[in-house]
Amino acid sequence: MDGTLPAATAAVLGAAALGLLLRRLLVFVTEVESSSMAPTLAPGQRVLTRRLGRGGRIRRGDVLVVMSAELGRAVVKRVVGLPGERVEIDGDGRVRIEGTPLAEEYVKHPGGPSAGTFAVPEGHLLLLGDNRARSSDSRGWSRPFLPVAAARGRVVTRFRATAGADRGRVRDPLGGPGPGPRGAAAPPPAHGAPRRAGGPQVPRP
Repeated sequence: MDGTLPAATAAVLGAAALGLLLRRLLVFVTEVESSSMAPTLAPGQRVLTRRLGRGGRIRRGDVLVVMSAELGRAVVKRVVGLPGERVEIDGDGRVRIEGTPLAEEYVKHPGGPSAGTFAVPEGHLLLLGDNRARSSDSRGWSRPFLPVAAARGRVVTRFRATAGADRGRVRDPLGGPGPGPRGAAAPPPAHGAPRRAGGPQVPRP
């Protein structure tokens, strides 16, 4: 024997090493299952998700992987409403936070199954899909608000879905509006306290 590993064995060891590295880096890969986040994310597209560490903050515009007890599975949605906020959604899926319109350049397919006003409880989030016309989200769930503790991670990178699609690190979470109600990345919401501008913290286990 020349001391070299068979190709199959080397591949298995390489995959195991990569998996260990990903776990140590606190990231994991998620596959998008539906078109609810189009055009930001496509069905079948894979995204790299960073786990939310102890005391990690969630901001409006973050795209999260969240475990839904109602659906019995994880979903990929965008954070629109933060704890303690009043969120108004009209029939076209347009959003107001405490009466202030929310700029959402990433929404290319407005509309949706329902509209209304939602008072987000403390410790919870209101989540919507970017494809408002075809998304099952907080507007239609029987339990519209998901606990902050249900967030598994923040999507930070998307990989090529089809030829010509974007790949690599995504600027300002997947085109999100940032913490402010008008889409500004730096200033805090005009209506909100500094706590809301920074986002809720993930509770320590």
